[in-house]
This record gives sequence, C-alpha cells and structure tokens, in this order.
Amino acid sequence: MTTLLSYEELANTIEDAWEQVGLHDHGVNESINPSTLERTFRAEIFPEHGEPLTDQNMPPWAEVSFTWGPDQQRFSTGGKPVLFELGWSYTITLPAHDKRSDVDLLRAFTTAIHQALRKVFQQPPEHDVLAVEIRRIYTSPESRVLQHIQLFATGVSDISDTLAATTIEQIQAIVQEELVVVAAFLRTFAEVFSPGTVGGYRAVESA
Repeated sequence: MTTLLSYEELANTIEDAWEQVGLHDHGVNESINPSTLERTFRAEIFPEHGEPLTDQNMPPWAEVSFTWGPDQQRFSTGGKPVLFELGWSYTITLPAHDKRSDVDLLRAFTTAIHQALRKVFQQPPEHDVLAVEIRRIYTSPESRVLQHIQLFATGVSDISDTLAATTIEQIQAIVQEELVVVAAFLRTFAEVFSPGTVGGYRAVESA
C-alpha cells in the first residue's frame, strides 16, 4: 500500500497539533544527513509564559523530534512495515534555593506523571513512561555556586500507525493524542513543581 504520510505532512501536522493544545515553539530545527539520507525534525515547545524568561520563571518545556529515513520512505511507497517513533524530552527548571532532596523530586515527578495521565486517560500508567535524571547546574565549571536544578526526562512514543493511515484525519488524530499528553505533562509539571503559579511561571512585574 502507499501511505499518505510524508516528512512534510508529519512536520506540519505536529506544528498544527501543538498550537491546538495551547503550546508554541521556541525554535524548529530541520536537518539532512546526506550520508544516510535521513531528515531530522526537532522543535522546542512551551506553554504560555511570562517575559522575560529567567531561571526563576522558566516553565517546564518539551522537545519533540523524529527522523525520516529510507525505511519510512520505502514503506510510504509500498514497502514492509517499520517502527516509527517520536522522541520526547522534558526540562523542568527549579531555582537553586529549592531544598527538596533527589528522592523528594523524583517522587514529585512520578506524582505529576500519574496525575497527568489520569487527566487524559482516567487511569495511571502500568509502567514508567519517561526516564528522568536530576541535574545541578553551576555558574561555571570551576564554581560550586548552584545556578539552578533541572529534571530532565526522556521518552518515545510509537506512531507507526501513521505510516499505514489511509486518511489525513487518521494521521492528525494519532499526532493530536500525543500532543494532548505532552500538554498535560507540561501543565501538571508546572502545578507540582511551581504550586500557586499561573501557567507554571511566577508573574514578572513590569517597571
């Protein structure tokens, strides 16, 4: 069979989907590897936030990526089924004065994941959906002055069904469901890690 999906169609569908769930991009990067004939799409997506962004008011944000290579191209013109995934990473920035231990931060992260998925699917996950690590960022390589703390989480979602979709609407529905989950994660991360804030950021007063 010949699929409707192409690199351009998927990239455009992802961009439309994040706008529909109230997110916006802070940069889209597209590249081509001539040696492997792979095209890579990568975008940073954010919820609404205050300006200017600083370490003190940075909302949780995500990066979405995918690679379109010869395997996907062959299937799109009638080849064998292949695995096709979207890659996700999430960055949660906390101020240096946050005194929670690593255990407390990991527990809060797990709570946020469960809350978000219950909102979307009405049930918690049966297994871990994201791998997370805690990073402490210092003002310089030599300094022991803490600038901020980050939780950095990664995961993938299988969107192989998009390759076999027979209508544009099917492709849009698959991608839209993924972005609904992303938006739920970002908003719940903001609620859990920045309680009492609006949209996951502290208001910045203008002069």
